[in-house]
Amino acid sequence: MHLKKNADCVEAARFKRAIEFMYEYSREQKYKTCDGMLVAGDFSDHGYDEELFLFKKIMDEGIKPETTSILCMGNHEFHGGTKKRWEEIFERPSNLTYDVKGYKFIGLSPEIGVRRDNGSHEGDYLYAIDWFEDEIKAACEEDPDKPVFAFHHYHVTPTVYGSRGDDDWGIKDLYAMLQKYPRVIDFSGHSHYPINDPRSAWQGCFTAFGTGTLSYFEMGGERGRYSKFPPGYTRAAQLYIVEVCRDASVVLKPYDIITDSFFDLVYVVDKPGDIDNYVYTDKRYQTTAKPVWPDGAQAQAVETEPTEILLTFPQATCPDVVHSYRVDLQKRVGDDWEKKNAQYFWSEYYFKDQPETMRANLINLEENSAYKIEITALNPFFKESEQKLTLEAATPKSAVVKDAARPEPDVLDVKFVDGKAVNAPVNDLKEQKTLETFGAPQIAKENELDGAYVGRFNGAEDYYKMKFTERDYSRLTRATVAVQFKFDEFKPAKNGVIIGNTQGNGISIEINYKTKRLEFWAGVNNQYVILSTPEEIELGKYHRAFGVYDGKAAILYLDGKEVARKEVEGKLTHPTREDVRAFCVGADISDGGIGLNQFKGSIARASVFSWPLTAEQIANLSK
Repeated sequence: MHLKKNADCVEAARFKRAIEFMYEYSREQKYKTCDGMLVAGDFSDHGYDEELFLFKKIMDEGIKPETTSILCMGNHEFHGGTKKRWEEIFERPSNLTYDVKGYKFIGLSPEIGVRRDNGSHEGDYLYAIDWFEDEIKAACEEDPDKPVFAFHHYHVTPTVYGSRGDDDWGIKDLYAMLQKYPRVIDFSGHSHYPINDPRSAWQGCFTAFGTGTLSYFEMGGERGRYSKFPPGYTRAAQLYIVEVCRDASVVLKPYDIITDSFFDLVYVVDKPGDIDNYVYTDKRYQTTAKPVWPDGAQAQAVETEPTEILLTFPQATCPDVVHSYRVDLQKRVGDDWEKKNAQYFWSEYYFKDQPETMRANLINLEENSAYKIEITALNPFFKESEQKLTLEAATPKSAVVKDAARPEPDVLDVKFVDGKAVNAPVNDLKEQKTLETFGAPQIAKENELDGAYVGRFNGAEDYYKMKFTERDYSRLTRATVAVQFKFDEFKPAKNGVIIGNTQGNGISIEINYKTKRLEFWAGVNNQYVILSTPEEIELGKYHRAFGVYDGKAAILYLDGKEVARKEVEGKLTHPTREDVRAFCVGADISDGGIGLNQFKGSIARASVFSWPLTAEQIANLSK
């Protein structure tokens, strides 16, 4: 759910609507009321009191006395809070068994809610696993005909989508224990995967369901093949309506708050505990149906750029859903065709109002080149459509002269002209970047630069920002970032970022105030490479710095000379969340799109190139 401190956050409105719908549906079905509401952790973004009290306020105002609120903690409740504080606010233990009309719901909360050294949350439930099993065992023995509901925040590996294979957000703590109790129906969250994906239901020796999110989708990307935050990822508001029937069968109906409508599938646990008749098993990976294309389906190249081709084609169909599309590429080389890396695209099936026509933007292509393109539809179990959509298309020649002695930037070029800050128009971009101003950077003539204009930044509020998209970043698998600057002082215990977009990934040039050295940061394969000058940077003097990543090494140049290098192969990786996709000049980007680690000093020019400049080009540009 990830409620923020502000009461008008989008998650608060979605939560209110979810509660309203619970009762609307109950009335439509002629039920006396809604018996319970279950939330499997992460009510809040940080566990702050303000966020938890906002959740409690919405819950208390919306939930009627006869409805049981069934709650456990998630890991985000620990980011700025504690288990003790959570229990004080919600006036209950964090581990608790709820009785709802004779059905047991057994909730388990994490111990500390933080990632361990191996990057997982393994072990976070072991402190209370004996209590958890005792409660489950007692519930199973109390009534041998009823399902027993267990719930906790992390998925159980390897069960539902988001807890297995290339995208494992789960934990192994509970699997072996739950295998002993076939009537358990287990609910978990954490991964932010869509509940209308049929893999969100799983059955082995027990049953598991991945719960929905009211905040944002965050998929693992199937080992990086897809974007981690899929297109439109903030339009996420999904929940289950769960009905327990008189014969003890359980029906789950996935619902979309955004469109106020049910998805076109229903999950049914017909006889909880009857393992031989379970249907959401791993056998589906072999038996599921393949996607098919509509009659006459064709793909078109509707837009081409030097390194991109935009395709459109109709959505395929599938009895499950069409999960995504794989686009296989071959590039003409002389009289032959050379195979290139495939590119993958979400079908946007996680939207109830899924677009009827797909738009797939092929990136990282070579200019002035011809391509053969083949499109395959994939279902959630990665069964492929037998028919492929095929076409040929070509990219135009770029207007950028990359081998010029003094090349011009082709991504960003922030400079100061006639007393104004401008982002100069650059080649190959149909839409130029808007320069947003924060604070009040002073623009003045600089005698040291023969009267040229520069921007002067106060190290607090002053900076400029230019928003970027995933498509923009796709051009920066290799790149050069360049700045001409002078700075005034070393501030205590902070870095001063001259130009940057480092939020989990990205590139920047900055001053490390502790070491008094200039640094180049480059996110390569989702890990930072940090280079620094061997000596302290000189105060009160204009310098030209270049950070280069060429696919095999990160290199830092200062005043025309190479001063640091580290060999590392791969590609530049950049921020993935929409709110932090931006370059800043005079600061770095941080959560919410706000500038951080502001720079105090003067900047004459800040630029980004989509290719690695040569040492000779850098020497020429440094003169």
